[in-house]
Amino acid sequence: MVIRSAELSDTQKIAATHKASIEGLCADSYDAQSIAGWVAILSPAIYESAIEDKVMIVAEEQGDILGLGILDIEQAIIGAVYIHPKAKGTGCGWKLLSELEAIALKNKVTELTLFSTINALGFYQRHGYVRMEKAFHKLPNDVKLECVKMHKVL
Repeated sequence: MVIRSAELSDTQKIAATHKASIEGLCADSYDAQSIAGWVAILSPAIYESAIEDKVMIVAEEQGDILGLGILDIEQAIIGAVYIHPKAKGTGCGWKLLSELEAIALKNKVTELTLFSTINALGFYQRHGYVRMEKAFHKLPNDVKLECVKMHKVL
């Protein structure tokens, strides 16, 4: 598995992995209507600004995108870490998260905030993130997803 910068040519595969992650790993924590609204906004085009304006990385193996991560250096926010269900338990999520943290440190960012999905809360806690407060993430189509704001000093 290789962790590398995302490229515009990856957006189709990124969208497919993101959708598979939500449908396969978030379904036990969110209702079907929320899942449907969440994946409805995922198109290859939505990743272009993350690739161009933020740090976006992918985990790739044999041409497959197994995961994705987004870091906003200016805001010191991890915007996303998602893995394909077939990558669960392989360390893919941790590799993405640790690479985003390393990039943050290289850019003199010493604290990070993120908004965890309910299902990923334990993952982030195991990697040093501390729960701050319950929050809601409003999607462009007005779907509201419960999440947890978390923080870590690197």
